[in-house]
Amino acid sequence: MDKLVLIDGHSILNRAFYGVPDLTNSEGLHTNAVYGFLNIMFKILDEEKADHLAVAFDLKEPTFRHKMYGDYKGTRKPMPQELHEQVPLMKEVLEAMGIPILTLPGYEADDILGTVAKRSQAAGVSVSVISGDRDLLQLADERIKIRIPKTSRGTTEIHDYYPEDVKREYHVTPREFIDVKALMGDASDNIPGVPSIGEKTATAIIEAYGSIENAYAHLDEIRPPRAKKALEEHYDMAQMSKELAAICIDCPISFSYEDAVIENFYTPEVYQLMKRLEFKSILSRFDADAVGGTKAEEQFTVTDDLKQAEEWVRKAEKTASGAGDKDGRAGLQLITGDGGAVGLALSLEDGQTVCIRAAGEISGEWLCRAAEQIIRSAVFPRLWTPNLKKLLPWISAEDDAAILDSGVAAYLLNPLKDSYEYDDLARDYLGMTLPSEKDLFGK
Repeated sequence: MDKLVLIDGHSILNRAFYGVPDLTNSEGLHTNAVYGFLNIMFKILDEEKADHLAVAFDLKEPTFRHKMYGDYKGTRKPMPQELHEQVPLMKEVLEAMGIPILTLPGYEADDILGTVAKRSQAAGVSVSVISGDRDLLQLADERIKIRIPKTSRGTTEIHDYYPEDVKREYHVTPREFIDVKALMGDASDNIPGVPSIGEKTATAIIEAYGSIENAYAHLDEIRPPRAKKALEEHYDMAQMSKELAAICIDCPISFSYEDAVIENFYTPEVYQLMKRLEFKSILSRFDADAVGGTKAEEQFTVTDDLKQAEEWVRKAEKTASGAGDKDGRAGLQLITGDGGAVGLALSLEDGQTVCIRAAGEISGEWLCRAAEQIIRSAVFPRLWTPNLKKLLPWISAEDDAAILDSGVAAYLLNPLKDSYEYDDLARDYLGMTLPSEKDLFGK
């Protein structure tokens, strides 16, 4: 059976913005919402194994609901500027990935999602709708699953709802969910509802009578008395609120399944965009050959094989000592944890980069001695390290050792940077994307 994933663009972007700590790239662009959105999207796609994907967004212009009720969403606060600037950026990423963006003047993203979901279900397609808005629960159906992500401190949990799940948690069916909202109102959308009726009373009334129309037909039975009086006096408001709350499932949206087929997200264009945004964990999803990675990026190696490690150390010594290319440079960084050295990163004159891990025959002590060996062989200005201060407690080196600090050099060039870690320097000055210490060692 075909599977379609539909994403509520603004809703998920908004949820990611507030769920992921503030992030900016070296250009000063805020990126946390885009980063969180992509992580949620990839998590969903990894789980769903879907064939088709599309994302719906709201437009700025008024919808049919605004014409029905002028104060619709009238109390909503403006979008924070840090989030607002990420909306076009998010669309740029989606377009680069070949993911259809669905919009329709006069309608909200909810209406587009509802229409495409119901249309797809009728065609025998299994649908997953991703939104942070529980209003979408009214769409849950036999082949329509509503998935609501909740992101906190960078971790995302996803709650799934079919009709039976909605009934279990909210005590009403998806269709009845609309009537509950019609009675209780919705402050976020400025849907008035019926005064004096809150969620608990609204749920009890609809659980008993199934709809506001049937509840009104049995007005004398409604309890408590204040709810009866409120419904009697404001039934017209309840009817309008129901129209506002109901998602349109037959809007005139043009949608092509062929355009929504999931193909290859990991293209050279997307790779360069992820590099620009500095999404290192997402870059790890790309295959270097497929995206035309640079020679240095393709040749980044991680090893814990002793023979390989010894060969790399010899190459680093050769470069650092001046025995190689006359303009060659070598770099090293000792990566340490609470228990000692856990890795030794080396870079050579031909652009090759390696990280030697402490494992098996390679101990932390071995890594420290290898670093000392390379430093002893060095002549000025052949050998560099990104953080000499961090290195010195772990090795024995002469005061006149010929090793230079690239972190200090980068500081002299730009003292306003937030970070002078090796992966940041590689990106800023070499155009390379290298895994960070955290990527490699989980620190």
